[in-house]
Amino acid sequence: MRAKLQELLIGKGRRVLAISDIHGNLSGLQRLLEKVKFNEKDILFIVGDIVEKGPNSLKTLRYIMELQKKYEVYAVCGNCDDTARKLDQRENHSRLLTYLLWREKSLLNEMCKEISITLTKDSDIEETCKSIKQHFKAEIEWLAELPDIIETENFIFVHGGLVSENLTEQDAELVKKQKSFLESELSFHKYVIVGHWPVALYAKGKPDCSPIVNRERKIISIDGGNVLKRDGQLNVFIIPDISSEEFTHTSTDDFPAGVVHKDQEESKSCFTIPWIDNQIEVLKEEEEFSECRHITSGYTMWVPGKYIFKDKEGLTRCEDTTDYRIGVRQGEQVRIVETFKDRYLVKKDGVTGWYYGGIERVQKRIL
Repeated sequence: MRAKLQELLIGKGRRVLAISDIHGNLSGLQRLLEKVKFNEKDILFIVGDIVEKGPNSLKTLRYIMELQKKYEVYAVCGNCDDTARKLDQRENHSRLLTYLLWREKSLLNEMCKEISITLTKDSDIEETCKSIKQHFKAEIEWLAELPDIIETENFIFVHGGLVSENLTEQDAELVKKQKSFLESELSFHKYVIVGHWPVALYAKGKPDCSPIVNRERKIISIDGGNVLKRDGQLNVFIIPDISSEEFTHTSTDDFPAGVVHKDQEESKSCFTIPWIDNQIEVLKEEEEFSECRHITSGYTMWVPGKYIFKDKEGLTRCEDTTDYRIGVRQGEQVRIVETFKDRYLVKKDGVTGWYYGGIERVQKRIL
């Protein structure tokens, strides 16, 4: 099926904001809009994946629907938003039930809960789909009407990616699910803004959740790994005017803040293991960390033991991890991702790394 294209003319003098991969994180979205002082003069683009995986998919969807009544808000469909649009596809109902029993934090599960439906492996999924469509007509229709691609004067918004510049010949499924779009060999005349693929997965050295702008190929990737990744954040990409390339961004997360007690110099070199290439061999186990060899690269590093697991084939793998030592100065504020006996995993300016020293937690975060 061909992707649905919406064309817009914005005109000069309007600030444009782009947020992707909200994944039901309503509080994060509200905090982020407050942080950038979102107002009626702005234009907001939601670049897919409003729902799924986070705690408040239904409330987040309704919040954006209400925003759209008061402000100029546009959204494209992400692969996670697409699940609710397939309620009429009876051939997929069995697979849908399996998915809902596995994915507790799901829009459709929240809808079921609101109308007192409890799903089991023996549930009549066809009747459940009928009930959902009956009770949530406005929400389902809103999702069904979403375009897959929005094109403006200088920018194209799509959740996953494109296969060419011909926007009328794109596949509806592929534009939502295209992996690692930034690593494609494509270039464009207009900037293409995408989500879907957490930007930290592109890291070869220090892991950074901030948006990536490739000005030569005109691709902008903005998914900060919100909800999905241990150190993720919700990004907003800011275009001061539709004709401007003076881009900025900011973000929010749910991590507590702390002030570091001493200076620490940044690593001269580092390595990051992403989940897309995470097979390891454990060489030595200690109390909280294990020395591991990354199979693909041969690189050896210490990995938190709780990050290590066996996959279905019995291969040893680990969650995303790094040996990057973050550079900080005494009194500087960081986000505390995790606490270990002799170190902290922290974030600063979107970058995640290790800090070996004391941290005093603070009540007020510098947003």
